[in-house]
Amino acid sequence: MAAITLFFAISACELGAGNSAAPPPSASPSTAAPAGDCSKASARDFDGDGQDDVAVGNRILLGGQVSLLTAGRLVPLTIPDEAADAIGGSVALARVNADGCADLIVGAPYTKVDGKGTAGAVYVLYGGNALPARKIVSPRPQEGARFGTSVAAYGDLIAVGAPEEDDHGAAQAGAVYVVGEGTEPIRVTQDTEGVPGNSEQYDGFGRTIALGPLAGGRIALVVGAPRERQDGSGRQRGTAGGGFDGAVTVIPDVRASELEATKHDGRPGCAYGDAVAYLPGGRWAATAGRCGEVYVHDHAGVVDSFQCRACVVSGTSRSALAAAPDGRLAVAWGDSALVMSPEEGGRDLVVPTLPGGNWPVAFYGTRLVFGTPHETPPQGVTVFDPATGKNESLKSPIGDVEGIGEALG
Repeated sequence: MAAITLFFAISACELGAGNSAAPPPSASPSTAAPAGDCSKASARDFDGDGQDDVAVGNRILLGGQVSLLTAGRLVPLTIPDEAADAIGGSVALARVNADGCADLIVGAPYTKVDGKGTAGAVYVLYGGNALPARKIVSPRPQEGARFGTSVAAYGDLIAVGAPEEDDHGAAQAGAVYVVGEGTEPIRVTQDTEGVPGNSEQYDGFGRTIALGPLAGGRIALVVGAPRERQDGSGRQRGTAGGGFDGAVTVIPDVRASELEATKHDGRPGCAYGDAVAYLPGGRWAATAGRCGEVYVHDHAGVVDSFQCRACVVSGTSRSALAAAPDGRLAVAWGDSALVMSPEEGGRDLVVPTLPGGNWPVAFYGTRLVFGTPHETPPQGVTVFDPATGKNESLKSPIGDVEGIGEALG
């Protein structure tokens, strides 16, 4: 199966001067679909074939790998940037430019930048393959920051999590960068004016992120810090004992000149913010990863919460969320998953344990996709059809490689 080849243009942001793209290379990119053939593309259609796609990441493979689940098959994308490391550690699909096709935002959090190891980078791969790809890095790269651990996008606005970045002397306190087309990246931490809390050691602010529209043309940023501990007021310089409580911070207008935010703290030891997702209609959801809980919020507070009794939760298991355009929310933990409808308050589908497990999860049209990143032998991804209860395993043509589907978007 032929790979989709993409060429990278290094942006000025990499040089610390914003993020406008440098002149493209002379080579012309090959295409997954005819260049610019996006007239019939859906909001999640990268290659312009009129069908929804899913981005599939695998940072475990040497240097990382990104594939596209399209028309029922996994197609590897050729990433010719030799500097990229752990590319595919995070993925998201969104219409970043105006050609109609979805674009792919890919994190490469172990990438060396300006000689700083695991500083991290993000790549934007434009749908339809009509444009060279764009590379984004922090204006002030930090060694070990892991910029690109998480990514999210709405329109031309891209959010990037750097949860291992130091802030004001606090190791791995974390940061989030918000990047618009042709604008300087905005850095947001828990020490930013208007953002509650403090940047403290090992908080991991930005481990999970989501973006979405609110009334009045605002775009909200949701930030998870699942490793945060509720250790009293003021800045804590030492490492507190006990489990991770977690927290979620919501900034209702991330483009405002003066930010305002609300912080939601987790229960003791529950790792709140382990996964976050934006829901249509201005709502958002978050998991308490170690307690099997899901909360749905709007601007006024919690509107729904439930214990995922069908989910298998352990002290080391990760949770995942995925939102569908109709408001359905898929929740996945380890070997268990369910689909609920927040608007109706229903928990309408329990997904059986699938070959390779049920984590992470993404919507694929009317179906669900689950990754199998830790399965031995490797399984690729599993597509589950709720209407029939049947599932299909799709393997990557690059062979039996561990880690396929570690990130879905």
